[in-house]
Amino acid sequence: MITERQLKILKILKQSKGGIVASEIAKLCGVSSKTVRTDIKAIMSLLTMSIAEIHISRRIGYTLKIRDEVKFESLLSMKSAFQLDGRERTNFILRALIRAAFLGEPIKQQTLADELYVSLSTLKSNLRDVKLLLEHYDLAVVNFKNYGMTLDGAERDMRHCIADHLFRDPQSKAQIMQSIPLQLDSEKLRSIIIRVMSSYDIMLTDDSLERLIDYIVITLVRASMEHNVTYLRRESKSLEECREFFMSTAIFEEIYENFNIDVLSNELYYIAQHIISGNKYVPSNSQINRQVQNLTTRMLDRIMQIVGIDFRHDETLRQGLKTHLEALIPRIRFRNRIRNEVLSVVKNEYPLAFQIGVIAVKVIEEAEGFTVSEDEIGYLAVHFGAALTRMNINADRSRQSAYIVCGSGIGTAILLKSKVEEYFKGLLTVLKIMPGYRLAGENLEYVDIILSTIPRDKLPTLSEDADKKLVIVRNFLDEDEIKQIQQKLFNTTRIFAQNVDKFFRRECFVTGRQFQSKEKILNFMTDLLESLGLMDEQASRSVMERENASPTEIGNLVAIPHPMINNAAVSSISVLVLNRPILWVEHQVQVIFLLSIATSEFYLWEPIFLKLFKYLVKENGVKKILDCPNYDTFIDDFKQSF
Repeated sequence: MITERQLKILKILKQSKGGIVASEIAKLCGVSSKTVRTDIKAIMSLLTMSIAEIHISRRIGYTLKIRDEVKFESLLSMKSAFQLDGRERTNFILRALIRAAFLGEPIKQQTLADELYVSLSTLKSNLRDVKLLLEHYDLAVVNFKNYGMTLDGAERDMRHCIADHLFRDPQSKAQIMQSIPLQLDSEKLRSIIIRVMSSYDIMLTDDSLERLIDYIVITLVRASMEHNVTYLRRESKSLEECREFFMSTAIFEEIYENFNIDVLSNELYYIAQHIISGNKYVPSNSQINRQVQNLTTRMLDRIMQIVGIDFRHDETLRQGLKTHLEALIPRIRFRNRIRNEVLSVVKNEYPLAFQIGVIAVKVIEEAEGFTVSEDEIGYLAVHFGAALTRMNINADRSRQSAYIVCGSGIGTAILLKSKVEEYFKGLLTVLKIMPGYRLAGENLEYVDIILSTIPRDKLPTLSEDADKKLVIVRNFLDEDEIKQIQQKLFNTTRIFAQNVDKFFRRECFVTGRQFQSKEKILNFMTDLLESLGLMDEQASRSVMERENASPTEIGNLVAIPHPMINNAAVSSISVLVLNRPILWVEHQVQVIFLLSIATSEFYLWEPIFLKLFKYLVKENGVKKILDCPNYDTFIDDFKQSF
């Protein structure tokens, strides 16, 4: 039977189109080259030639030839209890306990041990890790003699945990929906919520609508077992003044009429909070409170002060930020967690927008006294990404028209709209942006193309003509997606060239060193720049502050840290090549590029980051650095990559 590590090796081989040697695979897996070679021999004995073949070459190492994509993907996704390593067993136990709490069905330790094919002592060892994960939600594992284990904690925290782990993906949600002890028609419930939203003129994004449905289901199940949230009179009174409270009341009245399920009045306040903190697709008509206006102004002032980019007169950005903050601030106050499915795309494809988002979030944290999550930073960053793009857009003289369908919010939609109009200046204009569930009611006859970030199978059924106009985009327009649009409309090719200045200094290219933690690495690299007069003390401190806000590892053994605040007069990039990789946060890292871009040259920040990302990760330039960690060799090869 194939192991988890062997599956990881197969995934690495699939990504390495030009071949990869055992030593590189070993670094990515955190094992020895000998172990990799042993694993590959085992894989080759298990793989049938009809699915895939592994070829070995002394020159380029291992390459993978896939013959049946469907069967190969099925192989990568296969999983059984026999294959689970310690971390995966921990996640299995965690989900089992959360499910037990949600359905009111305690689970015995022996039952879990039998399902995992492990001893009770091994299970108890994994339970210690589970308890640490549950501390994130302030939940504890309790064991009832003769009944089994379940979870205990505040009801709001319990519901957040249930939503995060049981309703996170469609497959998991489908499984749990089949087990709930209530007779609920999911599609009917969805129709009720959409109808009530329309009557109160509230239009949530597709993602927020899905989260709202999830929390309503969780509320109904938990309330049926007499697990209810509680509110102080002061809290409930303030919520009663919001139209979202009336919408929540109307939803539960419809649920009672259609499903004969009733709840205590406190649950009306709970769902009203989720509606308030959900992302709205368009700005609300309600007057934006002074706090949000003040925060928006302070954010834009801070960005101007630190990076020298003036967004203060961009009214589209101001309105977008205000609308977003109306939802974000209640979320962090109510401790409503949100998952950002496009976070890695925003961080790697729009690094400048994300960096600006990190700066802006500090203003919110200072005002509210709460830490804002990396997921929230990602959503905020798309507003700045759209604003940065607008700075480079000329007057619109489009010949063909487009609709944009986006499930994750107005900021993402505006960023996509700006990118479309930037790439196709004078050729294409976006007429409308909308959530997916609104597409069915639109007249699509006179639009030329429909760009959707929502998968085809999640959209309403379209006519044959409309379906031909549909293009699914997943990465805010990568090269393949641009080609798709070109083929649909123009059948032309556009080539964009990038140039960056050379900021590398011989004295800032360090090899042959080893550190045990990223903190020690960053201290070493910032101390070096300080000693050379290329970074001041404030910038050095802000490197770690930026790292704590969101880790800067980008995969492929690379991290690109950078300061949040930089007053240096001269830009520089220092490079550190370690003898061995270390675990950064989630990934192994061996090559570190510390970016220090002067405020006067901040416009070069994103082109430099994107060029480094392309060279190091997409073109696997990191392999050349590790093979020959030499300053002159690196500079020559990096120049040739342009």
